Amino acid sequence: MSINHESRNLNRYTTLPVLLDMLRRKKLVLLDPVKWEDKNDAEIILEYKKKRKIQSLFAVCFGIGDETIHHWKTYSSGISGCCIEFDENRLLASLAGISEVRWGEVEYKKLREVQDGPIAIDRIPFTKRWPYRCESEFRVLWEGQTYQESMDLGINLSSINKITISQNMPQDIFNTIAELLRDVTTNPNKKINRSTLYENKKWIRAFKQ
Repeated sequence: MSINHESRNLNRYTTLPVLLDMLRRKKLVLLDPVKWEDKNDAEIILEYKKKRKIQSLFAVCFGIGDETIHHWKTYSSGISGCCIEFDENRLLASLAGISEVRWGEVEYKKLREVQDGPIAIDRIPFTKRWPYRCESEFRVLWEGQTYQESMDLGINLSSINKITISQNMPQDIFNTIAELLRDVTTNPNKKINRSTLYENKKWIRAFKQ
């Protein structure tokens, strides 16, 4: 598949165990969409697999652009939440040679739009209900003709721009985690920070002047 000339930020909202596994193994873990909480999504993925006669399908989802409260609350809530910001072009370059892999932005459609006419089969995994449009989602899929229990894909860690840890993590614990992450990434200059989404000192000071 082609890669955009102008790269964007792709944010993977997840938890520290998943992050540490990815850094250690240099693997991006994809999940079975059947286990997704959104049954609208899961059911149409099953229909897509049936139409395409696909035995296995795994996916990993990213948010395009800046971090949002919605993403943190939905995918990275709690003390162990984190956000991995990837450079889109560098990440996709790691996956470009895998024939079973494809990717694309999710389109958000209203109910009447899907009732008025059929969605192209290839676009079914990249179609989601209108109420989810705030997610600005980007998906990477692996589609195979043989049954697989799990799937992970090798990536170049240089595609990571920065790692942001949830503000729910106490500062002292964050300091320890940050040291650990710098050791694991073997790059002390890698940006590892704690989110300021819930309490940004610069924002607050601007109103106290």
